[in-house]
Amino acid sequence: MIFQGKIVTVRPMTQEDAEITLHWRQDQRAKFLKKTSKTVEQQRAWIISREQAGDQNFIMEYRGVPVGAIALVDIDHEHQKVELGRELIGEKSKVGSMPVAFETELLLCDYIFDQLGLHKVWGDVMEDNVGMIKTRLYLGYKQDGVLRDHYIYDGVYKNTIEFSLLEDEYRSICRPKLVQLIEFCSNFERRR
Repeated sequence: MIFQGKIVTVRPMTQEDAEITLHWRQDQRAKFLKKTSKTVEQQRAWIISREQAGDQNFIMEYRGVPVGAIALVDIDHEHQKVELGRELIGEKSKVGSMPVAFETELLLCDYIFDQLGLHKVWGDVMEDNVGMIKTRLYLGYKQDGVLRDHYIYDGVYKNTIEFSLLEDEYRSICRPKLVQLIEFCSNFERRR
């Protein structure tokens, strides 16, 4: 399934994306993501394993160039929820101030609520990732709690903040803000 926005194309991640996604995950920009593969072969195997587990991993493309990744993890139709995670803009210099991540989230949340018929999007954010925490709160996500010492990152235990967004919150708070941010950033970039 491919999602086409005004500025971004969101397509399924394939094994051919192993090299670029490994490069992104090893970059400093991915410092808040869980550590995974160390080689292209391991990354390829990870992509296959996540697909077999039912995750939907996506590549964000801007102007036809892969610039980031995001995933729908543990799609749970019984309890009508999904984790939105593994979000990373790996090519910040190619994206500039364009709202690639915001439009990707808009496209995927529309898919989650309109097509999959789910009720809740949730995810966790490492406590040090202050920018993402502020973004989640601004968009209307609710902080559900803190999981203490939830991850070991560079040998140190780290807390993670749990966030969730219900369908009605998405439609009344988050979606209008995403549309506004996309429009504002797109107009700003065009005027430059």
